[in-house]
Amino acid sequence: MIDRLNRPIIEGHEDLHLILDAVPTPLSWATMPDGRIRFVNRAFTKTFGYHQDAFATVDDWIDVAYPEEEKRCRARMRWREIWNRAQHGTTEVPPEEIDVLCADGKTLTVQHRGILLHEAGVAIATFEDISARKLAEDALRRIAFEDPLTGLPNRRALQARWTEAMARQPTDLALMILDLDRFKPVNDRFGHEIGDMVLSMVARRLEGATAPAFVCRLGGDEFAILIEHEDAAGEAERVCAAIAAAFASPFTVGEDTTPLGAAIGISHYRADADNLSDLLRHADEALYRLKRAGRSGHEWYAPQLV
Repeated sequence: MIDRLNRPIIEGHEDLHLILDAVPTPLSWATMPDGRIRFVNRAFTKTFGYHQDAFATVDDWIDVAYPEEEKRCRARMRWREIWNRAQHGTTEVPPEEIDVLCADGKTLTVQHRGILLHEAGVAIATFEDISARKLAEDALRRIAFEDPLTGLPNRRALQARWTEAMARQPTDLALMILDLDRFKPVNDRFGHEIGDMVLSMVARRLEGATAPAFVCRLGGDEFAILIEHEDAAGEAERVCAAIAAAFASPFTVGEDTTPLGAAIGISHYRADADNLSDLLRHADEALYRLKRAGRSGHEWYAPQLV
């Protein structure tokens, strides 16, 4: 009885492996600084599908399991930097989301963590599968920031993009509001289902014509384009010409074709306003003036004409 109480709980690697094998989170450990993988647990092989001896070193694991070259380079640099530190005690590796290519070809998103035991020369890594959570987060983001009909960003996404742009302290911006010409007769003649199909086709043409600018659907047949460029006015003129060229061909649904035009109002950051709300309002005023005159094309906001 006394001998059993005085016996060490863990006598060696075999006992350690028995314990780690029971951990439900995918886990591996490697020796430092050679990076040789000494053990992966059952949760690791079950989650990723690789045999226990599939990888001799951490570099081998990174080469096979990290599908993006940029992520592979960053992971190698990260581990080598940590391993080369002359430290004592333990060091925690901050959590990081990574994509892992499994043996069956599917990709899982995992949260990777680690801990380094410097005196023992050991690095332990864990991989928590968060793919389901990421899918849910992506779905919620799409609901919040994506127009369900066209797949374009929505008005909320425009506000978020504006906030990001302001954080970058842009040198120049232009905001465009586009309204379709001759779209109402499409709904009246063919019905809203065909009208929705046409709007989706419009969205694809706008994406091609406005790139790399940000384009979103505000609602109905109205779209907004945010241009970040050192010469935003010149870039806005180029985008307007590209949109006109994109709309030169009629839109075809089945055996029917319908021509559409675009009227565009434009406002200029700082010259016309320094916030998104006022830029939208001023671009809309320029658009209204253009349509009131019965013209297509584009019009810049001019306060003296409002």
